Amino acid sequence: MQRLMLFVMMVIFLCAGCSTINQSAREAVPLGEEWALLPFVNNTETPYAAERAESITAALLYARGVQRIEVAQLEPSAEEQLIPDRGAKRYQEALEAARKRGIHYAVVGTVTEWRYKVGLDGEPVVGVTLQVLHLPEGTVLWSGSGSKSGWSRDAASAVAQQVLESLISGIQVR
Repeated sequence: MQRLMLFVMMVIFLCAGCSTINQSAREAVPLGEEWALLPFVNNTETPYAAERAESITAALLYARGVQRIEVAQLEPSAEEQLIPDRGAKRYQEALEAARKRGIHYAVVGTVTEWRYKVGLDGEPVVGVTLQVLHLPEGTVLWSGSGSKSGWSRDAASAVAQQVLESLISGIQVR
């Protein structure tokens, strides 16, 4: 009986994991509309974490059924390269460009953590926030935040994909 109880406790511990996902939704977003994937803001010390998260997000949105995604292709200016702004200026430029093009829906994000924990295990840790915006009205249709730490043999990108997949699966689409 004690072994069974120990086994059940271990299963519960493993299933719980070290992840947190919070989401809110207002209304469903149409899949057939053109979406804009705006540059993510990188609030980490890891170079190119935002670009990595953007790439995974685009792939997951296509897999979810979004048919047309306009991905912002903005190069950092010479000023940004000298004094990085973590992507905030590129985000604003892409937001204005999407509005001018008449795109109604945009996915924006912030990478809050993308690293490996220090120590023998070196576990990957990823934290991301996402929002779906209705650009004409300037409203947030959906918002989600997630974080997860993986096992010592996991890649940070694999953990990020799991977090982003959990978040994107919460977006109500029609």
